[in-house]
Amino acid sequence: MGISKYRKNKKHKIIFLLAFIIVAGGIWQIIMERYEADRYLPTGKIITVNSHKMHTYSLGNGKDTLVFIAGSGTTSAYTDFYYMQQELSAYAKTFSYDHAGLGWSEGTDIPRTIDNVTAELHELLRETGHAAPYVLVAHSLGSLEAIRYAQRYQGEVKGIIFLDGGSPEYYADYPEWNSMLLNRTSAVLRLTGINRLLGNFGLMLPFVGEDTRNHLLPEDIKKIDAAMYYNKLGSSENLKGLGLINENAKTVIRHGYLEDIPLLALSAKNDDKWTKAQEELLNWSDRSSGMVMKESKHYLHWTNKNSVIATISEFINTYGD
Repeated sequence: MGISKYRKNKKHKIIFLLAFIIVAGGIWQIIMERYEADRYLPTGKIITVNSHKMHTYSLGNGKDTLVFIAGSGTTSAYTDFYYMQQELSAYAKTFSYDHAGLGWSEGTDIPRTIDNVTAELHELLRETGHAAPYVLVAHSLGSLEAIRYAQRYQGEVKGIIFLDGGSPEYYADYPEWNSMLLNRTSAVLRLTGINRLLGNFGLMLPFVGEDTRNHLLPEDIKKIDAAMYYNKLGSSENLKGLGLINENAKTVIRHGYLEDIPLLALSAKNDDKWTKAQEELLNWSDRSSGMVMKESKHYLHWTNKNSVIATISEFINTYGD
């Protein structure tokens, strides 16, 4: 009886300790979110689109305009495309933006359909004075946005570069619940402060790729990147988009291929399904080419940043005005 009572008391203490850690972590997270919101102010322009504010960042004065489209759940387009915008701005206009609910962009109740998302991008480009035509540079799930933009706004796109992007055919059958589960898990880790605690010990969840980028950034940008990661990972707006992956992909498929728009697919080596997706991407244009980057990961614009920059530069020289 004494041993049983001891075990019961020990179990209660463990439960109490875990509950205390979770509550304390949640309070810590709320305090830090408010502190970092005041400390790390938007670096670019805030544009109101469809009643919500969106953050854009422009750099460079060249004749070509590169439009960077972040993949699903990327917590900050500014930090994710920081290196490419810095390097390519020497001879091209560059433009990046945060999707709704991520980075410095506000959330919205407007459904995250592919047509709503591309309409927002179109308005942002118009409001910031970036005239067409554009070269779209899309990472991961951003491939759907790039293709749909070219379908809807014919004549505005003179080239598309995919950074380990998936094909519409791949995303049409993609198990959405995988990404939704990851989103909800990330949200729990964020809201309880566990994510922030792990980050303070040098662990930024590798399964979302944030660890690939962060340590390569300058110190001041690294702090912004970490704050966005701690405060935006697993956002509810991103969840809304994940629940529409299949529907958005089928919308793109229904509207047909891009004919003769130059298309370049840069990819990381992966499993057979991803290899097939890269092959399918090449069928979306009569002027397409692909390249598997050596020793690369999904965020290949960081693991292979110099090669990617060189390849984009060559693409612009080939298809620029």
